[in-house]
Amino acid sequence: MFTAPAHAPALARWLYTVMVLVVIMVALGGFTRLTESGLSIVEWKLVSGTLPPLSAQAWEQEFAAYQLTPQFQQVNADFSVGDFQRIFWLEYLHRLLGRIIGLAVIVPLLVFAARGMLSRPMKRRGLLLAVLVAMQGAVGWIMVASGLESEPRVAPVKLALHLSLAFVFFLALIWTYWQVKAVPRGKLRVGAVALFTLIFVQIVFGALVAGLDAGLTYNTYPLMDGAFIPEGLHRLAPWWKNHLESVLTVQFQHRMGALAVVLAALAYAYAAWRNTSARRVIYWLLAAVAFQFLLGVATLLSVVDMWIAVPHQLAALLLLSVAWRITYGFPKHYD
Repeated sequence: MFTAPAHAPALARWLYTVMVLVVIMVALGGFTRLTESGLSIVEWKLVSGTLPPLSAQAWEQEFAAYQLTPQFQQVNADFSVGDFQRIFWLEYLHRLLGRIIGLAVIVPLLVFAARGMLSRPMKRRGLLLAVLVAMQGAVGWIMVASGLESEPRVAPVKLALHLSLAFVFFLALIWTYWQVKAVPRGKLRVGAVALFTLIFVQIVFGALVAGLDAGLTYNTYPLMDGAFIPEGLHRLAPWWKNHLESVLTVQFQHRMGALAVVLAALAYAYAAWRNTSARRVIYWLLAAVAFQFLLGVATLLSVVDMWIAVPHQLAALLLLSVAWRITYGFPKHYD
């Protein structure tokens, strides 16, 4: 048994609360990235960094540290203290919410364990959640540090890892929530796993696009630079750099990934339709795929308008969660 029935409601409320916090965190992270606020705080102080500057002198000290960064020297050299404060607050709130999520995971776990409310499987799952949230914080700082060296932007691969870990953490939460709620499971099927994997890879592609600011170029659809398959793909050496560092190739692979997700979702829906227990989730799958695809195109055509790009990131979390539910399985799953 994953957890005692008497304790399930309390555990379910805790997991649901943390999931809501993670959704807010993903949205706030999107705003932080799009406003280029993430490099405004140049140190990682786990405890003392919880409080913002509380005096004019403290603000001047914080601004002086920022003035030594590549972002200030190469991009924001005309910033005043007031300009700096506007980007500071978004990054501060992003980090503060990260601390709150960490406490919201670890403190209740310790309380539940002290009260004997956790079964052995739940203790293992709780430990996994604690490790994931700690890793997310560590990778977040490693990502920010990469933008404080010579280039005024974070490394795209590290940004992709940071976002991917956030999504993995959310998936671990929702999987645990389903188990606590005793949601019926079915057998794993190759089609479900393949669809989920494809969507996850597509999200990683999207994070690379964001890290390279690749959405700010080639802002037409369906043609890209005047062609469906543009010239100039795979010109970097070695070959793997094209998939991580080439603006052209990274955006192209994200476009092709979107089409692959649409076709795979339609194929899965067609194959799984006769399983009546899965139909509601199939409706969600098709709706989420369509919504995400349209948001992606709108983000591109708008040259990454913030109020379209952030919902696009949140919709990716929704789509991945639906695919995760399909992977979780259904009773009497189709053969």
